[in-house]
Amino acid sequence: MNSSTRLALLLGLQLAAGAAFVACGSDPADDSEDNPGKGADAGDKPTGSTDPVNGQLGILSSPLYSAFVEGHEAQVPVVLKDAARRGKGAKFTSSDPSIAVVSDSADGATVTIKKEGSVTITGKLDGDSGSTKLTIKKYTEEQWKQGQARYSKSDLAIVPAPGTTSITLLALANGGSLNKTGACNTCHTSQAKTLKIENTPLQIAGYSDDDLVTIFTMGKKPDGAAVKTMIPPFAWGMFHSWTVTDDEKPGLIAYLRTQALKANPPTIDYGVKPCPGEPTTITNGMIPKLCDNDGNPVTIPGLPGAAGGSDAGTPSTSTGSDAGKPATSGSDAGVAATSDAG
Repeated sequence: MNSSTRLALLLGLQLAAGAAFVACGSDPADDSEDNPGKGADAGDKPTGSTDPVNGQLGILSSPLYSAFVEGHEAQVPVVLKDAARRGKGAKFTSSDPSIAVVSDSADGATVTIKKEGSVTITGKLDGDSGSTKLTIKKYTEEQWKQGQARYSKSDLAIVPAPGTTSITLLALANGGSLNKTGACNTCHTSQAKTLKIENTPLQIAGYSDDDLVTIFTMGKKPDGAAVKTMIPPFAWGMFHSWTVTDDEKPGLIAYLRTQALKANPPTIDYGVKPCPGEPTTITNGMIPKLCDNDGNPVTIPGLPGAAGGSDAGTPSTSTGSDAGKPATSGSDAGVAATSDAG
């Protein structure tokens, strides 16, 4: 990993620390518009409550996408955009129950896939209605197995520094490295080695297959999608660019779209945070001293002030195209982390 990439990642870690490790995007206790409840992660491509496609009963992500793989159940969450209207008895229907059937849920509806095709899911509440298109693509069992194998490889995506076992993102700052062909579940799923960020249809149903491939291989979300990761996009894109073969790409899509719906954990442990007594946010690019989870000062090479030395409080800069620009806590910093973060 070159120095520019490492410093960008460090700045990302710092922004995560400055955000005080706030809750993940599917924390049901947070009903802000960016994070409207446990079912509201579905692709993070919100539409307005009066969107002409959705009608007056707004649906959070539209269109929606899923997969059909014989022997593997796939479900899709349909979430009302307006948190105040959830749990009020909205009724949803499918334009073709032979393709997809609907059951009402607290946040809107859960759609169970029966076969490939396209359907319109329509909801009605208090005289208002809204709909979203759902497209289902068929995949084979062999493709599904290829995706499972790529997602769950034995080698880790984050390699600990020599003589250590840590594989939090802090490891990248202290001599660890990235394995671009490593297992996705190093960081993803509730049983992951670190971070434990979910990648189920609850988080990805609003993304097309092409969107997902771009996220896997380039660390870039489509225009209009909410960037909820606590790591800023320039840093996230640098490390979330994994090596995936052409055969593995459809397999990963099939595998992820058939995972059971699961919410993210309430917090994510990145392995570093502001020391006790230090500011919990970045102000004008000023970096607080950082500590590990036990409160011990952390030395992060290349990050001014992170070790609590003479540079503490110095505005941080990168060595790449953003050189000279202070690290900020802009629209992406401090926003709840979802499946994007690893």
